[in-house]
Parts: sequence; C-alpha cells; structure tokens
Amino acid sequence: MRNRGFTLVEIMFVVFIISFMLSIAVIQGVELRKKANESNAQANLKSIATSFEIYAAANGGVYAPGDESNLQFLVNARCASQDFVSVEQVGHYRYVVGAINPSGYDIRAIAVSDALASHNFQVITGGLLKRSDTANTSDTNFKNY
Repeated sequence: MRNRGFTLVEIMFVVFIISFMLSIAVIQGVELRKKANESNAQANLKSIATSFEIYAAANGGVYAPGDESNLQFLVNARCASQDFVSVEQVGHYRYVVGAINPSGYDIRAIAVSDALASHNFQVITGGLLKRSDTANTSDTNFKNY
C-alpha cells in the first residue's frame, strides 16, 4: 500500500482549527491584560489612600498640608512605583489629582486607552475606591462597587 500523505482538505481543516484556537487565545490574552492593568491602577490608588490615611493618623486627622506643598506630599509619599505626579502616567493609566486638602483627597486613575482598560478609578477620603462604567477619558461618573 502506497502512502499518499495528507490531502488538501485535511491540511485546510488543521489550519482552520489552529487559527480558531489562536484567535481565542489572543482574545483571552487581551482581556487578561486589561484586568492586570486595572489591578495595577487599583493597587496604586489604594497605596495612595493608605499614605493619606497614615499621614492623617499621625497629624490629628489632617489629610495633607494646607498649602502648595500638597503635590510635593504625594511625590514624597512614593505611593506608586514611579513618581506619578511628575510623570502623570504609570502603565496604562494617567493619575489626576481631583482635590487634596486638609479635610480630604480625591485622586483619579484615568485610562489612557480604552483598548487596554475597561474602567476608570477614583479613591476618595477614607480610602473608598470607586469605578466608572467605561474607560472613556470623559467618563467621570464614579460609582461604588
């Protein structure tokens, strides 16, 4: 009996199965990357909140200096892996100071691209973390989750 090898239909079927499996893997990889980016942003915001809460505990409930050194306070806190106040962006999120005053704080992580993130985040006085419905830069409707 003579071995004829694979037919064209068999090769096309194998190529179709491999391409289908690769497309599923790529889609899952993008979703995992989005979740990792969001987890990183949440962790940075929680670190910022922890720094503010520790500062307030040590300074009679005052969350930050009451003068122009508010931004310098964040720089000195080294809450993120980088100096995000001067860099403004860590990973795929841009960190925006909503308010820093002696009675509280509001820091936001806005996604640079909605292709690599699904939500924007905000941390406010007391360490409360909030999330927006989308990663659109204009979406600032933060909700508890």
